[in-house]
Parts: sequence; C-alpha cells; structure tokens
Amino acid sequence: MSVKKHTGRRKKKAEPKVNLKEKMAEILELPKEIVLNMPKLTMLGNGDLIIENYKGIIEYEDARVRINTTTGIIKVTGDRLTIKEITSEDIMINGDIASLEFYK
Repeated sequence: MSVKKHTGRRKKKAEPKVNLKEKMAEILELPKEIVLNMPKLTMLGNGDLIIENYKGIIEYEDARVRINTTTGIIKVTGDRLTIKEITSEDIMINGDIASLEFYK
C-alpha cells in the first residue's frame, strides 16, 4: 500500500484566457463587435439577415450562402436566397432562411 504525501499545494484550475481588448471592452462597456471586429448578426423573422463586420463572400447560390468573418464561416441555407444589399461593412441576405451554421 502506498501513501501519498500531502504537499499543501493546490493545482490551479485552468481559466480561459481573456485578451486585453476584450477586458477593456467590458470595463468601458463598449460593443464587442466594434472593439474586437466580431461579426454581428441581426435577423428579421426568417426572411432578412444582416451580417456586420464580414470579411468576404465564399459561396453564393440560390440555396446556400457562405460568409467569411474574423471568427469563422457563417453558412446560411434556405430557398431563393439573394444578396439584397452589400457594403464594405455589412451584407444583407434575403429569402426563406432555413438555418444558420457557424464553422471555425
């Protein structure tokens, strides 16, 4: 039989690391999508989707649109999907949206 010697030390639990920009955004109560350049999605019913802070369009078809963002790829599926409006900051997808998927 073996006996473990108690050293009095505790192992630290691994805490998720939060970067400085994220902490500052929280402290100053600034929107993360602006400070961290994260995508912001706004959906109106299941017909309109606005994605702010996107990087580019990967795929554009009638039933599927894939958008590149700083945090990964957003895949929109549905019927009769069209890009209704596009600027350098945001993109609006219109149609019968059935699902949203997120990939890193």
